[in-house]
Amino acid sequence: MKQILLLITVSSLIICCSRKKADKRHNEITRVVFATGGCFGPCPYQIIDLDSSLKFKYHGVRYSDTLGFYAGTIEKNLWDSLNIRFEDINYKKLDTVYNYSMDDMATEIFIYYGKNKIKHINAQSASLPDSVKNVYDWLMKVIKNLKFENRIDSVVFPTQIQTPLPVPPLPENLKFKPPKLNGE
Repeated sequence: MKQILLLITVSSLIICCSRKKADKRHNEITRVVFATGGCFGPCPYQIIDLDSSLKFKYHGVRYSDTLGFYAGTIEKNLWDSLNIRFEDINYKKLDTVYNYSMDDMATEIFIYYGKNKIKHINAQSASLPDSVKNVYDWLMKVIKNLKFENRIDSVVFPTQIQTPLPVPPLPENLKFKPPKLNGE
């Protein structure tokens, strides 16, 4: 009996010691920024910014479930999953413009990778390839479960699409001629 226990113990030690520690995943992507805003309706104006240091920033501008500036951290496995999803859709070969429709949510995506390389995509959401839309939809579901803190100060993002266009001022001396009546 002692011999069997000794054999099991030695075998277990050999097996445990011989296993390599899991290699750390090397993610080429260092930062991902999604921004949405502007459509003919209540589309969410929001920005989602995640980076390889596992920092998460969010700004809900208008029509989003969460309004305001927020920050927090994400888990390493979430960052790895996001990288894998972008690698699976071959993000480097995606087009930079997908504007085949004009009546849906405007979308802007920045993917930072390698040494100072950026994939910048401008799109209307209905024009995005299904693979990119699936990554975005997945990320939106995941974000709802993240824990983050409300920030009083603003956060700087590289995107512009989430910013509503300013309303131009009316000229000070704008006058309309009265309409002509019948026979005048």
